[in-house]
Amino acid sequence: MKVVFTFLLFMFGTVNAFSQPAKSINNKDSYNWMFGLSWVMTDDDGEAFNPFLVQNLHTHFFPTQLTADKYFYNGWSGEAVISYSNYNPQKVTNGETGIDGSMFSMDFHSKYSLYKLLNQGAIDPFFVGGIGLSTRSYQNDNIRPVSLTLNIGGGINFWLSNYIGIQIRSTAKVGVIDFFKKSDYIQHSLGLVARFESLKGEDNEFNKSKYKISKKRKKIKHIKKKKKKDDS
Repeated sequence: MKVVFTFLLFMFGTVNAFSQPAKSINNKDSYNWMFGLSWVMTDDDGEAFNPFLVQNLHTHFFPTQLTADKYFYNGWSGEAVISYSNYNPQKVTNGETGIDGSMFSMDFHSKYSLYKLLNQGAIDPFFVGGIGLSTRSYQNDNIRPVSLTLNIGGGINFWLSNYIGIQIRSTAKVGVIDFFKKSDYIQHSLGLVARFESLKGEDNEFNKSKYKISKKRKKIKHIKKKKKKDDS
């Protein structure tokens, strides 16, 4: 965890150094796409009533979560999340230690942002809800290798500029078949996000009209030369 926070502090300083201070954070309340890359902290220790035991979080040195967010209307967007988590045998997993394996999840959320309600400032809280599919590679009689989950969570984007921000979030995932049992877990994430008004690039020089070729046929005018009369 110390490595993750140290790296994020470095990234924060780097983004501030290269960002343009003349531009204030006054972007529109809408965007076209938002993408994120985050570090995942998985809580799968089975302690449902104590979800923030830091010593049981499974973490990684490298980021293992990708997010893609498509904006729709008035704060609402759709989100797809892909996450990978590798279990640490020294930490508790569903009440046991010595568990060696990994987990992969795909989630599809409906997302609502309070960015517009908070006057489009640097702080952008949001809530998510939806469904997910989780697969675990380790074998256990009490654990399903594939489980469908109902997800609910929230987080905050801290915008460093109009386009780059830091995101923190927590998402609780409850098993649909084995409701409130071993398939339940919580994922926390911390990473960087980038939002775009257009993926095609509205300022692209090749989109300007001066590069468009007209398909209309032009008539070629023939200029007739006047014959000079010979002097008699």
